[in-house]
Amino acid sequence: MYPFPEPFIKRIELQLNDDATAFLEALCGSPVISVRKNAQKPTEAWTDMETVAWCAEGRYLSQKPVYTLDPLFHAGCYYPQEASSMMLDWVLRSLNPVSEQLVVLDLCAAPGGKSTVIASWLQGKGVLVCNEIVKSRSLILLENMIKWGTPNCVVTRNAPADFTKLDALFDIIVVDAPCSGEGLFRKDTRAIDGWSEASAAGCAVRQRDILDAVWAALKPDGIVIYSTCTFNPTENEKNIQDFAEHYNAEILPLNIPEQWGVVAIDIGAGNGLSFYPHRTRGEGFFIAAIRKGREEESDKIKTSAKDRFIKVSRNNSFASLLKPQTEWIFFEDKESIRAFSATCAKELYRIRQSLNILEYGILLGEQSKKGFAPAHNLAMSTAFINNSSFPEIELELPLALKYLKGETLPPFDSPKGFTVLKHKGVILGFGKNAGTRINNLYPDRWRIRMSI
Repeated sequence: MYPFPEPFIKRIELQLNDDATAFLEALCGSPVISVRKNAQKPTEAWTDMETVAWCAEGRYLSQKPVYTLDPLFHAGCYYPQEASSMMLDWVLRSLNPVSEQLVVLDLCAAPGGKSTVIASWLQGKGVLVCNEIVKSRSLILLENMIKWGTPNCVVTRNAPADFTKLDALFDIIVVDAPCSGEGLFRKDTRAIDGWSEASAAGCAVRQRDILDAVWAALKPDGIVIYSTCTFNPTENEKNIQDFAEHYNAEILPLNIPEQWGVVAIDIGAGNGLSFYPHRTRGEGFFIAAIRKGREEESDKIKTSAKDRFIKVSRNNSFASLLKPQTEWIFFEDKESIRAFSATCAKELYRIRQSLNILEYGILLGEQSKKGFAPAHNLAMSTAFINNSSFPEIELELPLALKYLKGETLPPFDSPKGFTVLKHKGVILGFGKNAGTRINNLYPDRWRIRMSI
């Protein structure tokens, strides 16, 4: 009757009892479509759509748009994200006050949905480390974080065990663990085809190994936020309970409004939250929070406040390009100029000494004998303030798409040199006005490949 493996159906019948039929029927239905807006890049897009109850910037869509043909998508104005997983936003806001010194790790970060949630919550404060071990996925993560415009982000590619070098550095560690993917059954039939009891059991072991590996990197009194996209208790509440008991950690209570339809599952003195498709408008998801004991002391790694890989730039003329609310420190890396929050410079040094770094802070551009050439990262950053440094050109949709395809644009009545190109008031990137044309500086690897 249902297109799911028989062992899965039998477990759900035991797990949900009278709710099993409604659950299985809902899991055969159509997936929910949703996006989350970037509050740091405000637009009028999706303003008339229903808001996701647990995330103020989340929106339900009536149908799936062609994101590739929307310049605002490429500009990082929103992120297509499953509504249930936006619960991370509510958990962060409920449990943690934001501070200038907060250091957060998103351990299994690709493609970037939860990292952009964390980035929006931090609003440029503290440090966000986004990590992905798989090379191809790490490049997708890097692209999404640059487009989201996060100025306080460090993107890394490391195994979980590598973070033991960063003893007691992180205030919060988010572990969106690899799982059996049961929550994706109605979105992706490949998840059904790849499911087995053995693979689910293997996932539970792997999840526990990941949690064990990063526990030392969490500060005493710090919080691990654990999530999966599965309904399996072995991967969810049982894993969390066993882990918390082993480390004498506290499972935190997550008290949500009953009308949201999210199911609270008791775990020790706290609870986890489970999303079932017959109760909530979203796919399958589980989330819980664990607090480390204060008495669990750590031997912090002693490091100097110097970074042997890069040098601080004495040329602070670039400060005029960035929001003055943040005190910036500038770095020279060959010809490249980067900016990072000076408040978190020591944390950045520790991270750079221990991890494989793909990107950090804001790549402003390159300084050579020919002058300064701005980087696309600068255009995407929410900390960028033009202040008439570059002329601006507003592009209508046909030209905006032409720009995103990497094509040369026709000339505009604008000064020669580097130019900021916009669509609906949002920055798409840089071009260079040669007088007879505008040369396209949009990154090759991100250009639209489909026919328009």
